[in-house]
Amino acid sequence: MKGKTLTNKARTIISTVLVVYAFTVAVNLGEFWPFSIYPMFSQGGNPWSRALVREIPEGEQISWDRTDLDNLPGIPYGVSSNGVDAIDLANFVSKTETWNTTRVRALSFMLLSGVEDARKLQVFRVQANLDDADNVVIRATPYLIVSNDSNFVNPGIQP
Repeated sequence: MKGKTLTNKARTIISTVLVVYAFTVAVNLGEFWPFSIYPMFSQGGNPWSRALVREIPEGEQISWDRTDLDNLPGIPYGVSSNGVDAIDLANFVSKTETWNTTRVRALSFMLLSGVEDARKLQVFRVQANLDDADNVVIRATPYLIVSNDSNFVNPGIQP
């Protein structure tokens, strides 16, 4: 009798641990430590999105067309060297669905608050994904142009 009781107790413990583990993984969308802290395990191959900022020299033509990284206009604008956290910028750009006046002004303030001279910056949302042949496809969509005196939103991104 004692052997059967120990077997039942062991089954109960193992079942409980498996149910708790399954529940924990389910509520965390499949990401559970230790794998969730390593993006190479938890997000490998998933599409990603970041923000990129380019300084547009005076007189250069502005385009709202989606492009690849080799054809971006202007020159790179170092967000970190200008006091902007790249992760905050990426989250701001990727999670904003409607670019109302308040959101545009907030982004303009984020990028230009510590800048003394007049600059015109074009903000891109860069997205990458794997195509059917497992090649990485990277595209940059221009979202906004911000400057000290005016701001413009890409008319093609507004719902």
